[in-house]
Amino acid sequence: MRLNYYRNENILNLKEKIKMKKMKIISIVILLVFTVGLAGCGTTPSITTPVMVNLEPTLYIIEGENRVEGVRDFSEEMELIYGPLGLLGGYPLVEGIEKYLENIRECNSILIIPQTSEGIQEYRDLENKYPDLCPLPSDTLESELDSYSSPLIYFSQDIGAEKLRGIIIADQVDASLAELLSGGDGVPLDVSFLYENGQLQILDE
Repeated sequence: MRLNYYRNENILNLKEKIKMKKMKIISIVILLVFTVGLAGCGTTPSITTPVMVNLEPTLYIIEGENRVEGVRDFSEEMELIYGPLGLLGGYPLVEGIEKYLENIRECNSILIIPQTSEGIQEYRDLENKYPDLCPLPSDTLESELDSYSSPLIYFSQDIGAEKLRGIIIADQVDASLAELLSGGDGVPLDVSFLYENGQLQILDE
């Protein structure tokens, strides 16, 4: 009888030990999962890291009847880098683009618009008629110009045509800007950036 009592007691003790061990293992697993999760938060790349793209020929550089100083120098430098390109200006923006619409749609394009109410209105008119050629909504553009000075630059992908669409809002452009846009890792896609002191600077989110 006493033997059975000790056996039962040993079995109970063993069950308790197993139960405690299981709880300890579960606690360790939970702690490990939590720790790994925290570590992952610190090492996961930021989802706001922009994709970099390279401009390629063939290329159209377009301005409206509201001209930007230095476009000729900018275009000549881009032509040295990328080869022959289309240069369009002197007409109201929509009217000028309509003269070469199919050619422009088949090429990468950069709009160069002055930071004036007339220049922004030309861009808004183009957006209303040919939104596929406008990389950034005009409302967003105006909002960013309220917070940042020009030159303000933005590039996006025209998915339908598989071409890049860029816009430069500036009072003046030059050859050094053309060199920067063509150098290094390329230009950020779907994020606004500035041209300041000879450098490209991505806007803070």
